Amino acid sequence: IPDAGGQGLAWTIALMGGVGGTLTIVCYAYWIREERREGVEALGGCRLDLAVGYGVTALFAAAMVVIGSRVPPVEGGGATLIVRLGDLLRDELGGAARWAFLLGAWAAVFSSLLGVWQSVPYVFADAAAVGAGRRGARVDVGGRAYRSFLVAIATVPALGLVWTFVTMQKLYAIVGALFVPLLAVALLILNGRSGPVSAASRNRAAAIGLLWAVLLFFVAAGALELRRKFLG
Repeated sequence: IPDAGGQGLAWTIALMGGVGGTLTIVCYAYWIREERREGVEALGGCRLDLAVGYGVTALFAAAMVVIGSRVPPVEGGGATLIVRLGDLLRDELGGAARWAFLLGAWAAVFSSLLGVWQSVPYVFADAAAVGAGRRGARVDVGGRAYRSFLVAIATVPALGLVWTFVTMQKLYAIVGALFVPLLAVALLILNGRSGPVSAASRNRAAAIGLLWAVLLFFVAAGALELRRKFLG
């Protein structure tokens, strides 16, 4: 982790939260329910979904690291930065590389927007239903809560034209990434004993080891960050 003794560790945790370690995991459950996947027999399809999704995400992240290590520093942000990176790739690898990069960047941004616009209102609408005493009810995508949140995410981010959201985005991603160790604890408890799941669906040894590794990583990262903040 570059600059692990400084801000590097916090940004690494934020990156984990920003590339699918937060609401994406929560919202996937709503899509499972809409597809009416139930029981152990549906695990195969869900595992294929997740393997493809996170595999492509990992490939995209690795590709961006390689590109970032090969091009000189570029000023700017947003679409301007993407176009400038494309121009640099054209100078190094030709016009086809430029268009491949621009199309890939557009696909990454567009798919992320689609995912957020469909999934995050689910969480808000479901929370509103639980608050109203309708626990377990199907989310009404035509209801007031769902559509109100759509309006909010269409308008509130426009404030970024006036104020910078860098610090807020980092804080959101770090807090969101904390969902990962919480999920690990839940899986260790719920899938590690009889009652909630059948014996065939309990955690295997490899899964238990990975879940504990996740917990230990976040505990160590938190301890290092607290040490850096209070002890210097």
